Amino acid sequence: MKPIFEHDYYETLEVGREAAPEEIERAYKLALLTYSEDSLAGYSVFEEGDVELMRERIEVAYQTLSDLENRRSYDLELGHLERLEPPQETSPTAVPAAPSATAPLEPVDDFEELDGSDGDWTGARLRRARMRCGVEYEAIANTTKVNPEYLKFIEDERFDDLPAAVYVRGFVMGYASCVELDGKKVAASYMERYQESRDNPKRRLFSRR
Repeated sequence: MKPIFEHDYYETLEVGREAAPEEIERAYKLALLTYSEDSLAGYSVFEEGDVELMRERIEVAYQTLSDLENRRSYDLELGHLERLEPPQETSPTAVPAAPSATAPLEPVDDFEELDGSDGDWTGARLRRARMRCGVEYEAIANTTKVNPEYLKFIEDERFDDLPAAVYVRGFVMGYASCVELDGKKVAASYMERYQESRDNPKRRLFSRR
């Protein structure tokens, strides 16, 4: 998963290549809110000073994509003028009402080795770590400011219902810290599964490690 500062302007604003002007403006406003000083994404994922740089990148991305000529020149530069299917929009503040189709997860009563943060961190393993510590969703939500529904989606590995990677990484880091785990190691492992699922639609429907 490449660093966010290597994303192009579309990826920076989380919009598709064929996004309409109103979609770009809405994404721009959401991005500014996301990278405000008290944002979870700001203090959980980036080092000091990076959030300000990200705000500047958001401004440049918006100025480029909101102007028709600038956007066309940028698309020519990227080679993205061919017709591409726009991805579905996912807002980190809107919680989906209907669950995605998922395969059964591992049983939660099997408390295998959970000490440390080594190995693969699945949603089921995170749930067992939470249950071992006797921590409820509400307690994690109060500490991390993450919607409890997203905490459930993380455990159920409902990747399609989770927002963009930068948000999920912050969510998982905060979750892990609340259940006495190494947030960075756990997030790194979990995000591999998240990214693989996003890159491989067939895996989301028919396979689960």
